[in-house]
Amino acid sequence: MVAGKLVPMSELLEQTRAGTLRDVHESSKLVPYMCDVWKRRGYVRYVATSELKRRQVDNVLGNVWHLLNPALQIGVYYIIFGQLLDVGDRSSNNFILFLTVGLFIFQFTQRATVDGAKSIVTNLGLIKAIKFPRAILPLTSTATEASAFWSSLVVIYFVALISEGARWQWIVLPVLVLVQTFFNMGSAMIAARMTTYFRDTIQILPFFFRLLLYGSGVIFSVDAYADNSTISWLFTANPMYCFVTAARWTVFGGELQLRYVLSLSAWTVMLFVFGFLWFRAGEEQYARG
Repeated sequence: MVAGKLVPMSELLEQTRAGTLRDVHESSKLVPYMCDVWKRRGYVRYVATSELKRRQVDNVLGNVWHLLNPALQIGVYYIIFGQLLDVGDRSSNNFILFLTVGLFIFQFTQRATVDGAKSIVTNLGLIKAIKFPRAILPLTSTATEASAFWSSLVVIYFVALISEGARWQWIVLPVLVLVQTFFNMGSAMIAARMTTYFRDTIQILPFFFRLLLYGSGVIFSVDAYADNSTISWLFTANPMYCFVTAARWTVFGGELQLRYVLSLSAWTVMLFVFGFLWFRAGEEQYARG
């Protein structure tokens, strides 16, 4: 119906062939799409802030769980690996700080990716009702986790101050977290589209990250156990290991090899660009989920 008049089916078919009729959920061209996402950055900040406030209301401890959950894990890993298995002495002279940095950095990516995976399937009603760039959803979930993570930085600095003392490298840690946020955005967008094809992705991700935890040197020092240069280079190809290693350098000092910086930088650029483009390519399908 146009201007109160019924349009003949033959005319609609002709307009479809001519390309004048388009799917209401069809994605715009790349540059306009990117501009549309940028225009809604205020919305992303608002939703991220609102979500953090909602968590404080829904839970007795609120966002304290962002600190309490890894803190409890640090305690468990310290007792098992640091005391019972004696891994701590081989990994670091300050195993508590070693675990604190590793777990906080690792779980930042884990939470952002898992929340991003849920961002489309939990908002199907909104997607079907309103036309907007769907990339807003996984980007918002990542922004929420990034906002919650800044309290973790305070904990890292506090533990580092009382155990190691202040270092000039501290100023690099927020920059590293910012880079990791873009890495997480790419990971969240990839996970979000995968979930629209295979809903069980949400159930598989925790097992994937548990395996990745042990393969990223989070609870042990790779240098203390990997005496083979080939194995060492394999860890360098793991972006989470590189992020964890770079973060530990900011609080422990010492030498940070250039290959770790290059690896995490390359992974961030590739994952963000690929994630954005691949997610946008499936834009029209999300409303049909």
